[in-house]
Amino acid sequence: MGQIDSVNQIHTHCLVRGLPISFESSLKERIPIIPINLKLAKKQHEAYIDILNSLIPNLIKVEEDEMHPDSCFIEDTAIIVGDIAVISLLGAIQRRGEEVLVREAIQKAGIQRIYGIKHPGILDGGDVLFTGKDLLVGLSKRTNYEAVLQLRDIFNGSLKVFSIPVIEGLHLKSVISTFDSRILILGACQAGAYIADEIQKQSELKDNYSLIFVPDPVASNVLRIGTTLIMQEGFPMSEKVLQDLCDERGVKLIKLNMSELIKADGALTCCSILFQI
Repeated sequence: MGQIDSVNQIHTHCLVRGLPISFESSLKERIPIIPINLKLAKKQHEAYIDILNSLIPNLIKVEEDEMHPDSCFIEDTAIIVGDIAVISLLGAIQRRGEEVLVREAIQKAGIQRIYGIKHPGILDGGDVLFTGKDLLVGLSKRTNYEAVLQLRDIFNGSLKVFSIPVIEGLHLKSVISTFDSRILILGACQAGAYIADEIQKQSELKDNYSLIFVPDPVASNVLRIGTTLIMQEGFPMSEKVLQDLCDERGVKLIKLNMSELIKADGALTCCSILFQI
């Protein structure tokens, strides 16, 4: 297999999944003070899908799954890099089964090299950050080192797979995401500082990336699609940092209110799987 080069990857396809009526029963690290407003959650999720549909040529919507309240967080079920898809063995037992229809959709989209994480490995896609050059994999409550070893075998040297402990929060991407293949956005919090320190400790990583911190951890999860950056609305200090960065780089910034999905530990990258065919 040749070296994967996705430094300037253009997304041609996007997988999303409908938000189920059972979403109010989704897993949560903390019970929100104000319960999830299901009607508003659906409206926000639909607005998210509309934006992706306007930016990506092929949007594929997987059928809603009422048996799995978290199933709209489709990112956790699979990762796709180049012509390879890896189906997760989800860390939360209650969520296993979400991946079945996602695997079918990936195959129908035209990706034939499909692998699966096997026990004793566990993996949530929210712990996997593809920077365009490397895979950074968070070791969290939902992802273990056995999964990292399996990913290294699957990609077989075509790209490097690095493990990074997640000391708080649900997933690695709860506090880090990519602006582009060289700039990483992190939350200015203990978990973000720890991840930054881990990156600096690994010689193969520290010289390859610039790190930019935003004051609000939830705003560190951004979604870059071509010349557009999507961020969470309602975080003005973080918006200033990201707006300045976008202005410097000629990128359009879009703000999207996802308040009800935040209550279920959801972030912008959680609700889609972006890839290129």
